[in-house]
Amino acid sequence: MGKNTKYPSFSGGSVSVNGNEVASVAQAAGGVNANYNMSDAEKSIYNYAQNSLASYLPYVNVFSPEVQNGLNSQLQAYQNLGMQSLNDLYTPILNNLKNDIASRFGNLNNSIFMDKLNNIERSRATALSDLQQNLLAQQSSLYNEELQRRYNYLNFMNNIQNQLSNNILNYIGAAQNNSSLGNSYNQNAYSANLNSTNSQWNRYMQAAQLAMRAAGQSI
Repeated sequence: MGKNTKYPSFSGGSVSVNGNEVASVAQAAGGVNANYNMSDAEKSIYNYAQNSLASYLPYVNVFSPEVQNGLNSQLQAYQNLGMQSLNDLYTPILNNLKNDIASRFGNLNNSIFMDKLNNIERSRATALSDLQQNLLAQQSSLYNEELQRRYNYLNFMNNIQNQLSNNILNYIGAAQNNSSLGNSYNQNAYSANLNSTNSQWNRYMQAAQLAMRAAGQSI
């Protein structure tokens, strides 16, 4: 058989961006090797994201003393503001009550003053209870916000890593597709050459048989 019918070798594939090969597929011992060439910037981003996830993940739900103190400071400021608001509200009411009763009765030792004072104190106690409930809700909110910031950071790092991984797979897939196109072309060319060679060989055989018959010989 002719040289043109030699079985084709494996056709590799590659993808280039701005003249730089970023992905390639080639035959290797025992199989096929796919390779992606990371740029220095990609390596830096990928390694940073991976290292951040590895170092940050074990402590995502652990609050250091510094973080704890910061949250407590915010909570204390919220409490101080609440107490100041209550004092600003109830101190003038008490002072006005005392002045009113003193001017009307000359002293504070009477039932009218005590009844009104008790009403004010009950109202202030309710307000203090509400403030305590708000402090608990605020504490929970501060902790949840801190955790959410951490989860958002981890998700961001994970998304960066996944995006790079997807880019790698997409480029390698494109290189594999190019390789498949090359191998398909080689196979089609091989089949066409093989068919052509077989047809030519058959014509030679038919011509030889006709010539031998014409000479009175038989194959």
